[in-house]
Order: sequence, then C-alpha cells, then structure tokens
Amino acid sequence: MGTNQTAAIKDVSLSDNALKVAQRIGSLRDFLDFLAEHGQCITWPEAVLPEPDIRDIAVAAGRDAMNGPALLFDDIKGYPGKRLALGVHGSFTNLALLLGHPKGTTIKELFYDIISRWGSDKPLLERVPMDQAPIHENRIDSNFNLYDLLPLYRINEYDGGFYIGKANVVSRDPHDPDNFGKQNVGIYRIQPQGKDIFTLLSVPAHDMGRMIIAAEKDDKPLKIAVMLGNHPAMAMFAATPIGYDESEFAYASQMMGSPLRLTDSGNGMDILADSEIVIEAELIHGSRQYEGPFGEFPGSYSGVRMAPQFKVTGISHRDNPIFENIYIGKGWTEHDTLIGLNTSAPIYAKLKEDFPEVEAVNALYQHGLTGIISVKNRFSGFAKSVAMRALGTPHGLMYLKNLIMVDDDVDPFDLNQVMWALSTRTRADDIIVVPNMPMIIIDPAAEVPGKGHRLIIDATSFMPPDKVGADAQIVSPPGGPKIDALAKVIQALQQEQQGGQS
Repeated sequence: MGTNQTAAIKDVSLSDNALKVAQRIGSLRDFLDFLAEHGQCITWPEAVLPEPDIRDIAVAAGRDAMNGPALLFDDIKGYPGKRLALGVHGSFTNLALLLGHPKGTTIKELFYDIISRWGSDKPLLERVPMDQAPIHENRIDSNFNLYDLLPLYRINEYDGGFYIGKANVVSRDPHDPDNFGKQNVGIYRIQPQGKDIFTLLSVPAHDMGRMIIAAEKDDKPLKIAVMLGNHPAMAMFAATPIGYDESEFAYASQMMGSPLRLTDSGNGMDILADSEIVIEAELIHGSRQYEGPFGEFPGSYSGVRMAPQFKVTGISHRDNPIFENIYIGKGWTEHDTLIGLNTSAPIYAKLKEDFPEVEAVNALYQHGLTGIISVKNRFSGFAKSVAMRALGTPHGLMYLKNLIMVDDDVDPFDLNQVMWALSTRTRADDIIVVPNMPMIIIDPAAEVPGKGHRLIIDATSFMPPDKVGADAQIVSPPGGPKIDALAKVIQALQQEQQGGQS
C-alpha cells in the first residue's frame, strides 16, 4: 500500500473490528460467507420456480427489516447450474455486520457511524492486472445471450419484462473520459430487449442521464460496464447521491477503510476485479425502445416509456457466477435498506455545512420521499428555514417531498418519538405546502409526471416570539448514552434468557 493510501485510512477512524471485517470482505462471496456464519444468509433448501417462488420468498424475508437474511438460490427450475442472491442488503443487521457492528445495533447508531466515515473521497484502491482478476476467469467476445447468461425473471407480477435491478453501471464522461472522479458508478434499471440488447432508464438529473444527453448531442461514444454481484460496499455507494465529479469507488473504499481491487474491463472502464459478472455495452445513438411497466420503489408500477438502448460488446464472468438481484416494490424492501442510510448521510453533510444545529437526517422512506430532520431550534421558524435548505440539496431537489422537522431531543429514527412530536408540537400554521415543484417522474401521487408538491411539517418546540399555552412545559425523561447502554443490557438479558429456555 502506498503512502497516499495509508494517509487516507487515517482520515476515517474505524474500530478494530470494523477494520478486521473490511479486510476480510473483498467480494460478494466473502460477504455471503460472513453473513452465513452469523445466521444472516440462507441457502434455499429446495428447487424454486423463477416465478412466483423467488418473488414470494424475497417478500417474506423482507418483512423483517431489522433482521431479515440474505438468500442464495442454487436450484432454479429452468436455469440449471445458475445461482441467484437476494436480500444481501435486506436488513439493518446485515448492514451492521458489514460495518463491523454486532447484531442489535440500532439504526441511529448506524447513521452516526456512517456520517463519522463520510466526507473523504480519497481512493483506497488497488490495481489488478486483467489476467489475474477473477472477473475475467471466463470471457465471451461474440454470440452474446443475456437470457442464457442470467437466471432472469419478473421482479413483480406485472412488470413489462425481465429486469436487472441491482447492477452497478460504470460509465465515463463523454467529454472528459480520463477524469477518474467523473467516472460514474450508479444503479439504473435495465431491461433486456434481446439477446444482446438492453434498455437502461435514467432521468436527466442522474449522472448517467447527463452522459447520455452529452454523448448524443455531440456525437460522442458512450461505453458502459454493467457489474453484477459486487462488493457489498460498492452496491451501497452506487445508489448514493454524491457529487458528479466524486468517485463512488473512492467513497466505498474509504467508507470501508480497506482497499477495493480494480481492474480494466474489455472496453476501458474501471471495474471491480472480484465482481461476479460484467456486461460491456455501448449506447446506440438515437435508438429508443419501449420499456416498462416496472414495480418501482414507491410501491407502484411506473408506466411504459421510451428508453435508450445499449448493445452488448463483451462479457466476462467468474467461474460459477452468482447473479445478484433485488426485490423492489411496496415498502419495506431491500431497496429501502440498501440506500436509506446512504441517502440520509449526504443530505446531512450538506445541511451541516450551513446549519451546525442539524443533529440527524432520516431519509429512509422510499428514497427520501419522506424525510425527518432533527435540529436544535434557535428561534421561531428556524426549522422551516432548515427544511427549505434541505429541498435545495442535490437529492432534495427531486426526491424530498414530505419533510417533518423535529427537535434534537426527538430521535428521527424512532417513529414513536416522531409521532409524539407531531401530536404535541404541530400547529396549523406549522404546515407549509409548496406546489409545482420538480419531482421524480415515478411519484404515484403526481398529477403531472415530473412535477409535485413539497410538504413541510414543523413539529419543533415553540420559541420566541411564538405564543405558548399554559401547560406547555415538556417532561424531560432521562436519556443519552447511559439510557442507551441500559437498553443494550436489557436486550442482552432477554437474549440470554431466551437462550436458556431453548
């Protein structure tokens, strides 16, 4: 490891166990083994039909957002020899284990751990020659057939076709292809349209959308590498709203505190050396195909749209590869767990620059369509100003639809406390509705796709010059680290008792 990499590790202070876990996990396979050791990965014991069995099992596992396991299928009817992983990021316990925490770690603790690691995109990356990279153990240069390569199925019953929902797509800025920071890694829905053709849907606000527009406008080639079955940290950061010129590879490695191994794809992208499958493709300029409907993360089917087409130019894969996919639909699903905390963190980071009074941001719900922000209230109306700033963050611009503002004595990750704040601290003039704002096109509440409202509910305490009623003195029960520690003692005693009774 070079000097720069050593210096980058010092930027993030991780526990010994977190560093130990990071050094052990270098790939999806490593993480599945690690989860299995902790009872968090199940190899399904029977043969399954692609539909409806896989969907039904995924939905059942997703009911337990705190403790649901990852699922590995290695006996799929119609796909002999194919393997499929689901629910890898399907619970907060799986995320806790990835970050070096024990089972029982709370969502709030995970949030504060992530933001303590946030802020540096100095790369912790190692280069692996192509001929030594596991991803290139098998190479296909012609006669491509996505239907033969992957165990495809409809994620939801009325999807318009087979979808790849958890690919990490690598692309380079058409006008600045040598800029590592502008090499985007994102998650976009992909629908195979033929053996060697697929559509990829991205909105103009996304990095990929910007690249497609630029490539077609100026007649520049746009090559991509679709990585499947990736390092679990990479999957988290491919869905994280960071800056256009910030590297998801760098953030993911820095967050883990251990280098990610990169190699070259056959078409000039940087890809993870230990991923399971990479599909190389190139944009077909001016070519569009109908895609959809698709069961999206708001819990509704998106409509049929014309999407850009890409043509497969090469495929590499490991021996006996694992196809990783995701269940997306009416929440709670793995989609919410995968991106929730990593959506909250950059919103928090942006707000903290202007408002140090911000304590925490909970944007777990449907990619932040509803968010809860806790803030130390300074004066009457202060929380509303913070909310307005949140709407101007890169993610808030298109996603933050409903915002609930609470005081710093309210845990935004505890909905019981949030409901208490709404019940006792909200007045009629604490509710603001801003109409005709930009909004993601798949918001099912929108009357016009791409436009919607913003709802701000100020559930913070009354401050001068607010009028305060006669009985407004709030009870202050004991809290803080002492109570958190006692709660963990109680939880441990319960588990000990249950273990003795089994």
